[in-house]
Amino acid sequence: MAQVPSIKKLKIKNFGCIGNESVELDIDNIVVLVGPNNAGKSTILRAYEAVTDCLKLDQDDFHNKQVSVDNYPEIEVHSIAIDDNKPGDEWCSNLDDGTYLVKEKWRWLGTNKEPVRVGFNVQLDRWATNDDDEKMPWGMNNVAKARRPKPHRVNTFDDPEVQSKAITSLLKSLLEDNIQSIKENDDDEKTKYEVLVESLKNLRDSSKVTQQESIQGLEGSANEIISKIFPSHELKITAPESSAPIKIDLLGNEFTIEMGPIGGLTFPLDKQGSGSRRTALWTILKLLADNGVRAKNAGPKANSHHEPVGPNTAHVLLLDEPEVSLHPSATEIARDVLYSLPENENWQIMVATHSPSFIDLTKDHTTIIRVEKSQDDHIETTTLFKPESAQLDEDDKENLKLINLFDSHISEAFFGGKVLIVEGDTEYSAFNYIKSKELESGNNAYHDLNVIRARGKVTVASMMKVLNHFGKKYYALHDTDIPRVESKRRNKELSVGDAIVYDKFTMVNPAWTNNEKILAQMTEQSRVVASVINFEDAYFDETVGSDKPENCIKHIKEEVEMYNRIKSLLDGILELDETELPQGSLTWSDMTELNDIVQTRVGSVTINDEV
Repeated sequence: MAQVPSIKKLKIKNFGCIGNESVELDIDNIVVLVGPNNAGKSTILRAYEAVTDCLKLDQDDFHNKQVSVDNYPEIEVHSIAIDDNKPGDEWCSNLDDGTYLVKEKWRWLGTNKEPVRVGFNVQLDRWATNDDDEKMPWGMNNVAKARRPKPHRVNTFDDPEVQSKAITSLLKSLLEDNIQSIKENDDDEKTKYEVLVESLKNLRDSSKVTQQESIQGLEGSANEIISKIFPSHELKITAPESSAPIKIDLLGNEFTIEMGPIGGLTFPLDKQGSGSRRTALWTILKLLADNGVRAKNAGPKANSHHEPVGPNTAHVLLLDEPEVSLHPSATEIARDVLYSLPENENWQIMVATHSPSFIDLTKDHTTIIRVEKSQDDHIETTTLFKPESAQLDEDDKENLKLINLFDSHISEAFFGGKVLIVEGDTEYSAFNYIKSKELESGNNAYHDLNVIRARGKVTVASMMKVLNHFGKKYYALHDTDIPRVESKRRNKELSVGDAIVYDKFTMVNPAWTNNEKILAQMTEQSRVVASVINFEDAYFDETVGSDKPENCIKHIKEEVEMYNRIKSLLDGILELDETELPQGSLTWSDMTELNDIVQTRVGSVTINDEV
């Protein structure tokens, strides 16, 4: 993989809702910020934009709106530099892959002031001070800004007109650049635009005599008035040689962009829905950043809403709730498009989202960070998932990819609350039915419970591998199944024509061997409960071949005893009110123990053919 500049870490303190206990985030190619409203996700996105552009802060940007020496906003950015953009050696820590780690810190000492920026001097092993000859990597802010990855911010509720103008300005810039590059012939030294500008410059220079005559006429007329008011005074008008660049506006304000169905009626972008407009914006942001320009903060009457990005081609797309106003199917497509951007190597993505659909556990270099407020209002971040830490193998990735196709809400596990993994639809339906009924009756014990369908035992183990990196307790319920099962295979010798003969044989049950995978993922943070043989056999004393969820719900709706049994199972798993697990379920930690319990259960069953 080619080496490109990137952002490695952010540390934020006393900025917005983040207080004097700093928030620290490791930045990967793709960073997904999850968590409740008003927890600080948008503040984190704004932090990188604020330091890169050296923005002046309002009082609202200071923590608790207090401007004092004890709570000056402070943000650190740790960047990865390469040979093409590295600063002086005193700012660079050499990394094993041939790149360099550069640390910078910004501090705002008051409102409406640019921040004070200093670098970490690795040779002195400290932050630079005012007594040092050199205080900042890359020197002045404008130079340093061109060396770091460029931020491209898309806010949740940007004004439609402002968003539309940004898109128009960006596209206009790209098209004008293309027009300016046109040549009469490929071998021509200058483009047609350069030839035109040069002719206009010659016209300006050759018109000096005419200009001077006009100026002298103006002077004479003006001095007739001036001399009457201020005797012995005169007005002198001079026209020095002009060195200002000549710029031609090739595309005027009539340049517009519209969207609509192919072959149908189209409307301007500012008349589009929020989801369409914002998606168009971040799509074009990416397109144009690759061509050397980016959006900038500008007033609504500004002629330009863009600026050159400089020699560095690395970018960070900062997206706040990209799922807002998008149809669910469009959300998943937008996720896939966003996740594909870092495949170009010069892009990093930071997304703040409330949508499980914007999480894809199968993508490498994806970090999921939960942002939440503690009881004392401190903002805390927890890195929930990093692929290299979870060490997902190809089977795990395939399992998670398949389950994501079936049920994207598997990623609800990352959004907080208690997490309970269940193997199939029956358990999922039963527990959610109980959760709903109990909430109706005023029992809030399950209000923060997320029941996650694994849709198979092998995926239970893969999900446990992911959840082990949360650092918080989680729960799982799975079927034990039985060690061996009867199967059949076609006897090729005895099968003749349409007469097919099968041989029966006993084999190791693949579902049983998955118990070992679950055992391997058990930790102190997990509480794993098994239903002996399967859910229906353990609690309903019956085996159902089809329509299992419907059959289960019928039982617990119509039979109080069954409702209470499944509720006690749920409470026992979650350890609510010291509820004991019902018969048919158990916690376990040894395969031999599990085998003995299952064999005892199988041996105690007698099938009565009479009905």
